[in-house]
Amino acid sequence: MLARMRSALALVLIAVALVTGAQAQEPAALTEATVVEREGFVEVWVRLTRPSRYQAEMMDSPHRLVLDFDDTAYRWTVKPVPVAPEPVRELRGSQFKKGVARLVVELRRPAAYTIERDREGLRIIFALDKAAAELAPRPAPRRGSTQPLVFGIVMLDAEAHAYIFDPALRQVRRYRVGDTVGDAVIETIGERHVVLKTPTGRVELRVDESKPR
Repeated sequence: MLARMRSALALVLIAVALVTGAQAQEPAALTEATVVEREGFVEVWVRLTRPSRYQAEMMDSPHRLVLDFDDTAYRWTVKPVPVAPEPVRELRGSQFKKGVARLVVELRRPAAYTIERDREGLRIIFALDKAAAELAPRPAPRRGSTQPLVFGIVMLDAEAHAYIFDPALRQVRRYRVGDTVGDAVIETIGERHVVLKTPTGRVELRVDESKPR
C-alpha cells in the first residue's frame, strides 16, 4: 500500500512539473493597445502578459513608431484602429514573423516620445504643446559621452518630471525625485535643472539648450 501511495505521489509531482514547465516556456503575448489622453500628453498603453524584450524605431513616409517584441505572440486585433488624439493617427499590429509581435503607432507628424515599462506592459508617451517644445528632437549625444543630459522638465500630476538621456542605456526616459540614473539618485528637480546625488558628491545638470542641427 505504501509503495502504491509513493508511486501515485511521484506521478502527481511529475504532472505538476510538466505543467509548470510548459507554463514557464509559454511566450509572452501582446493582448491590447489603448490610447489614453492626459494633460499635455497622449499615451499608448501596450498590454503584455509578461515582460518582453523589444526594439523601437521611428520611421517616416508615413511617420510611425514601430515596436518589435521578441518571443511574443500577437493576440490583438488584426484591423487598423483609427485614433483621434494628436499626434497619433492609427494603431495596427501583426505577428510580424515567428516569435516576433509588431505594433505600429502611425503619427500625423513627427513627435517626441519616451517609452516606460509598467506592471502591465509598456507606456509610450508623446508630449504635446509646451512639453513637446521642451522635448523637441535633438542630435544624439556622442557615443563617448558619459554625462547624462536633461532634455526637458515638465509637470505631471503636480509633480516635476525630468526627461534625461542615460548614456549607459542610450535612451531618454522620464524620471522623478528618488529615481536612479546609473549610480546616481535624483535629489532635486527644479525649473531648469536637476541635482544628482552620486557616490562622489552632488552634480547639477542644466536643461540642454542645444538646437537641432
